[in-house]
Amino acid sequence: MPEIDLALKKIARLVKDFQRNEPLYKSAGYSEAQARKDFIDKFWIALGWDVNHDLQTNPYEQEVKVERTVAAGGTQRRADYAFYLAPSFHVVQFFVEAKTPFGEIETEDNYFQLIRYGWNSETPLAVLMDFEQLHILDCRYRPDIETALRRRFLKYHYTDYIKHEKFAEIYWLFSREAVADGSIEKRAKELPKPRGKAVQWGLFPGGYRSVDESFLAELDKHRTTLARTFKNRNPKFDGETLTELAQRTLDRLVFLRFLEDKGIEAERLVERFGEKATVWENFIAASRRLDGIYNGIVYKHHDILDDASFHVDNTAFANICEDLSHINSPYDFNAIPIHILGSIYERFLGKVIVATAKRAKVEEKPEVRKAGGVYYTPEYVVRYIVENTVGKLIAGKTPAQIARMRFADIACGSGSFLLGVFDILLKYHGQYYNDNPSKAKKGDCIKRDGKLFLSLNKKREILLNNIYGVDIDAQAVEVCQLSLYLKLLQEETEASAQVYQLEFHETLLPPLNNNIFCGNSLIGRDILDGQLFPRDEERKLNPMDFEDAFPEIMKRGGFDTVVGNPPYGQVSDSTQKSYLANQYSATEGRIDTFGLFIERATKLCRDHGLTGYIVPSPFLSNLFDRRLRRYVLNTCSLQEVTNFGFDVFSDPTIHTCIIIISRGHRLNTVVKVRKQVMSEDDLQRPYDYNIPQNQLGNNANSVFDIFFDPESTALLKKLSSAGQALGDIYFVRQCIKTGNDDKYVTSASHLPGKEWKPSLRGKSIERYFTKDTNLFVKYGSWLARNWANKSFYETPKIAIRETGSRITATLDLEHRYFLSSLYAIYPISASKEISLQYLLAILNSSLATYFVRKVALDLTKGAFTKLRTNQLARLPIRRISFSNTADKALHDEIVSKVESMLEAKKQLAEAKTDKDKTYYENKCTALDRQIDRLVYDLYGLTAEEIEIVEDTLAVVGHADSRRDKRNVKPQVGLTY
Repeated sequence: MPEIDLALKKIARLVKDFQRNEPLYKSAGYSEAQARKDFIDKFWIALGWDVNHDLQTNPYEQEVKVERTVAAGGTQRRADYAFYLAPSFHVVQFFVEAKTPFGEIETEDNYFQLIRYGWNSETPLAVLMDFEQLHILDCRYRPDIETALRRRFLKYHYTDYIKHEKFAEIYWLFSREAVADGSIEKRAKELPKPRGKAVQWGLFPGGYRSVDESFLAELDKHRTTLARTFKNRNPKFDGETLTELAQRTLDRLVFLRFLEDKGIEAERLVERFGEKATVWENFIAASRRLDGIYNGIVYKHHDILDDASFHVDNTAFANICEDLSHINSPYDFNAIPIHILGSIYERFLGKVIVATAKRAKVEEKPEVRKAGGVYYTPEYVVRYIVENTVGKLIAGKTPAQIARMRFADIACGSGSFLLGVFDILLKYHGQYYNDNPSKAKKGDCIKRDGKLFLSLNKKREILLNNIYGVDIDAQAVEVCQLSLYLKLLQEETEASAQVYQLEFHETLLPPLNNNIFCGNSLIGRDILDGQLFPRDEERKLNPMDFEDAFPEIMKRGGFDTVVGNPPYGQVSDSTQKSYLANQYSATEGRIDTFGLFIERATKLCRDHGLTGYIVPSPFLSNLFDRRLRRYVLNTCSLQEVTNFGFDVFSDPTIHTCIIIISRGHRLNTVVKVRKQVMSEDDLQRPYDYNIPQNQLGNNANSVFDIFFDPESTALLKKLSSAGQALGDIYFVRQCIKTGNDDKYVTSASHLPGKEWKPSLRGKSIERYFTKDTNLFVKYGSWLARNWANKSFYETPKIAIRETGSRITATLDLEHRYFLSSLYAIYPISASKEISLQYLLAILNSSLATYFVRKVALDLTKGAFTKLRTNQLARLPIRRISFSNTADKALHDEIVSKVESMLEAKKQLAEAKTDKDKTYYENKCTALDRQIDRLVYDLYGLTAEEIEIVEDTLAVVGHADSRRDKRNVKPQVGLTY
């Protein structure tokens, strides 16, 4: 019997029971707890959910979290039911709020409370039910009590449950089976979308805005207010001081709101500030009291902030507290997932307060502005890296063994990866003690609902023993500690906090100053010898030695794991670049910080320790990273490469991959490869294949050819053996870079002046055709000094567009000056036998696109695919023996076809009638097919090998790769 029919059968019995005694169940004496036990629990069990945890015994890995009690003062702190899916036990799929059948459930308060849970957890739909009725609410909008009753999406009466069509609507939306298939996300996409900018920006009550965007905007607003009021009352403060003071103030308020919503602090304090003194005085008094209870960096005494002489605008601060108070705020800090809070703070840290003599304003940090924003690592990427590093190392170990292990993120930011590490350690310990209850020492666990939960003391112990971080930014260190404290207290209550203090007589939060360190992971204190940098630069660089920060860890050989998302970007400062080049053996030419972090992380690991990073995918093939790849191959064991084929960071210019590296080179290491992960779910699929490490990087530049599956490898070896690398017989040059200054480039119908040279750019060309011939570049002064080699331009050559989904090349016999979106290809030798038309045929062939796709284009799949000169230079070019009659005849036939193609392309461009256009389009298609066939013959491909080439191109969207596509705009690339 299908699962839906079994579920309907079970629920039909519940409906029958309710009907039989409906007056009793709808009476005032029938409580919510009874309704849940008799009907609501059983309803969700029938839909396939493990409500009673009969199957999922680990309290940290349960797909249904049930809140059975109401917190102090009768104020509910959590939704009654929260539903999750393995393995994401901290990403809520939907909430259910239960009520007694007595009375009306369709009230503003009931709707507002549930929408608040859903919106703060970023769950689009939620359920309000008393069994008699089931209401589904749309939680995509910022909670507002005035509009709450408009947010109902669907409504059912209990008699609808036994109507097959109605029940199917519920089942295929909220059953375990349906949710696992993405039903909620799919249905949410079908809901009416908000319209207009005012709606998108949340400019009216109840407007659409995600919780992270909304809260980040509110924090930014409050930071600006604090910066101005602090500066007005304390004009001598500089931007750095104001940044620290504003953040510490907001951190204290946010942490207090978290304690309130969790119920750890029973009283709502923020909304009562100002009752006994000024709002600021009450805030400082509360901070001092909370410091004695909690400890930690947030409430630690601050010499300026907590000084009695520090002056603030009490009215401005009172407005901030009023906005953030529970009674006025739409935010429920018990419902906002901690990783979402982390993403908010990561972006918050991208701005600082800049002060002048009289003013203070908030601005993006220069490095953030240059990078185009802050990119927070998605939670599923964090979880994957942590599971495949820390998770593998702790598997099968006892808590005592794990207590000796050390895990780090040496560019920790707001702490997302360290939160992931802490989470997996808590889950592992929770499962271990529930599987082995006799192994739990006194004080390790507490028993609740028949399950063992880790005590606060045990969680503190895990945090202090196992988790370490470094960041150059003091504000990031503060937020990282704050995030870890929030995670530590996540499951605590007022009662458990009081029990801990009575038992241990100490503050709830452990000091983390020896775990999370502020310093520069790349630059050591050796820069202080000889005054390498000016004093103010030294302070900004914030040098650090790991031996000083973590002496015991370094004495034992280093960390067991380093994980993270290291900073990306080229080092531009010449002194820093010189220093780093001397310190890091894997640097070459341009220095990108992510490469430095890879080398640093692997060296900080002990033998067999693991480094798990998400890094730019050009690392796999970029010419400037070849020494880094050789370092990895020669000194480490590369465990995994997972390449992303989609925009992990919602930025199409950032292509990334995950690498997992083990410290120490070992023979017979096998690298697990996923060539192209196209979605979050795709990350869980099996690896495409394994490559012996000694077969990876076996080429001139040690490129990691991860797209060389066994079938491709044999064919690519055949191609390589049949020809000579393009870069050995032709120059492959990137051309004139004018930056963003349009004064060097112009479109005109005639030559603008002597300094102006006829030019081409990427969008000027198609395959076998030049279409934009009225472009000129001003080749004088700055350009002439920096791009002085005219041999790039004043010679017959081939133009290749650097971006696009396939090779796009044409012939230039008119000595045009190419811009940087084109590559120039021309012979190294002056031999007359070398024909550019012959090379053009190979470059534009399907076979050449197949080759470069395997070595390059698949690494940057999507709208921003880009071919680099070193990748193009690897293309094998079949050399012609002109003394061989068959060879010469094949060469001449190819050249003849190319000449015909060049002429047909011109005729197509000049055609006016549809009849002529169709004729020449068909002629070009036929010639293209004929050239492809000649190139296949040139390299001696069999029918089976031709099928491999054409099937591959068809799969990646090039079924029509042999046909020219007219009016296609060129795609933009990114150079790392």
